[in-house]
Amino acid sequence: MTPPLLPTPFDELRRGRLPATMATMLSPFSVDEHERHVVTLAEDGGRSPVHGLEIDTPPGLYRPHAASSSQFILRTLLRERPRLGRLLELGCGTGVLGLTLLHQGLADEVLMLDVTDAAVHAAQANLERAGLAARAQVRQGDLFAPVAGPAPQRFDSVLFNLPLMHADHGGRRHPALDDTAGQLAWRFFEQLPAHLAPQGRAFFSYANISDPAPLEALGEQMAVELLAAEWVARSGFWLFVYEARPKRPQ
Repeated sequence: MTPPLLPTPFDELRRGRLPATMATMLSPFSVDEHERHVVTLAEDGGRSPVHGLEIDTPPGLYRPHAASSSQFILRTLLRERPRLGRLLELGCGTGVLGLTLLHQGLADEVLMLDVTDAAVHAAQANLERAGLAARAQVRQGDLFAPVAGPAPQRFDSVLFNLPLMHADHGGRRHPALDDTAGQLAWRFFEQLPAHLAPQGRAFFSYANISDPAPLEALGEQMAVELLAAEWVARSGFWLFVYEARPKRPQ
């Protein structure tokens, strides 16, 4: 009798679980590279061509360079080509994700939210430059706050390129990269179901430098599927893109 195969880390990932053992796969230079990345965010990112758009990145905002998590998410979604309908993007930064998905025809309209003035101004400028102002809006607020209330607004799809580093590494930090103790991830996953349409779905980034507990908790209440995984050799960690849907009634 052939013994059953032991589950691999990627079997667990497909079930929406991030095995704690994956933390041991971090490269020794991960934190050093992470700190260098924080330093580069203070520089002017200039203008980046992204799938037919020109995205301006002012100093202090995350730039959609070729090896960025933004570009990884876009490669994944442009490959999968989900119908996104009315899309809500959280932590939009320059607006590169929402605007590209709108420009590429995957989304019908997009509402982009960010907590910082700089991001809201940059996203607004980029959407006007792209000629997408008729189908895109930008608002300022913390997480889902601008669409919350007694009757929370619901969307066909929600997208969030989460800050991935959850460890208190003692180095330089940036809100686009660091979510110490994973508090933002916890809040996002807890509030997400209230803002998805019944057949809606969410797409988000995660990594093996992220706390596995919030992702495991999400897997208890939603159906979570791994869409893509990539080893980021320069930074020394695994990057993932997940899809989450409401669970079907049993």
